[in-house]
Amino acid sequence: MRAKTIVFIHGMGGWGPEDLGGKYPYWGDALRHLGSPFSVHEAKCGPISSLHDRACEVFAQIKGARIDYGEAHSGAAGHARFSRDFSGRGFLSDWSEENPVVLVGHSAGAPTALLLQKLLAEDFWGLGSNANWVEAIVSIAGALNGSTLAYNLCNDATGRLQARPSALVGQALALLARVLHRGSPRLFDLHLDQWMGPEAKGETSDRAAFSRFAASDDNLLHDMTLHGARRTLELCETFDETYYLALVACATTAQRRFSLPFLPLVERPDLAMIVRQPYGGLYICHRGEFAAPPIEGWGEGELTMEQWRANDGAVNSISQRYPFLAGRHAIGGEGVFSNPRLAPGGWFYENLEDATGRKFDHLDPVHGALMRASGAHREAHRKLYRDLYFRLLSLGEEAVAA
Repeated sequence: MRAKTIVFIHGMGGWGPEDLGGKYPYWGDALRHLGSPFSVHEAKCGPISSLHDRACEVFAQIKGARIDYGEAHSGAAGHARFSRDFSGRGFLSDWSEENPVVLVGHSAGAPTALLLQKLLAEDFWGLGSNANWVEAIVSIAGALNGSTLAYNLCNDATGRLQARPSALVGQALALLARVLHRGSPRLFDLHLDQWMGPEAKGETSDRAAFSRFAASDDNLLHDMTLHGARRTLELCETFDETYYLALVACATTAQRRFSLPFLPLVERPDLAMIVRQPYGGLYICHRGEFAAPPIEGWGEGELTMEQWRANDGAVNSISQRYPFLAGRHAIGGEGVFSNPRLAPGGWFYENLEDATGRKFDHLDPVHGALMRASGAHREAHRKLYRDLYFRLLSLGEEAVAA
């Protein structure tokens, strides 16, 4: 049975429909282009919370339940087990294998969707769930294998936030977290109740709670490192009856230094990305080699820094194609819109430039295209989600035809 419910999951630093006064949609016009027969919903999860915690928050919003992070996980992480209650307000109260969902994740929303499916496969919440509660996962500029940008603040050897020079940064973030957590959720909801809310007992201050959160492995910045991504992918797998589609953003170009043909190719950020996301694009293009290998096998094949320089301003393009750092993840092949026959059980991927005719940076597939002066990118944004609508309608028909 074709899924009729689509759930959008935002990325790191993202926001939900009620944040920012509801005036600045994270997904731009995307949700407007995926209407009937689909029921379309936008999840809100912790913008800096770990992938596990985010997956639990998305589950509760879809099913209509109290957020339960699990006894073992919460004990190991050192935060409260329960958080907000969405009972009676679920996107799909009769969620099941017969009534599955499509999960669309941008950036960190993509691995959030993967981990959610794995938790469903384990029946983590004791409701009789399995992997087939998800018909398809769509990754849009997804950090499926993490991003080297995370090492701007994380240690090369451990993947954890650096103690120095991030102490001042940590204090500033703790202050911001306290202001946002205690302030109006309509401004920007950090969704850190498990660490700083009423269920999180024993803390003398929000600052102490946030400091523990930042020092742990249970935060999104750590999960976005290659260290954290590999740990996540070791838990996840690509399931045989689910469709997996990945759309890859890239806003860099391989060029030769000084245009001399005998010099090696180097990645250079496009001008538009330098204006919009100057630090991330340049950092990924030019960062030096790791002081210590972040994962086993680094330095061989696709696990070299040169292969990881092409990027969209936040995530390495190679990381967006399909999971490959660890775990069982079959590859279906190239083409999401261009491939006439998709099959479940393997990852299909396509460059957004090939799909839309325009280069997309990390923000363009969501709200970024609507902020551009050029109407061409806004039209490309609309084309992307119109094409995705028809692609999702067609899922299953290829298998029947075959």
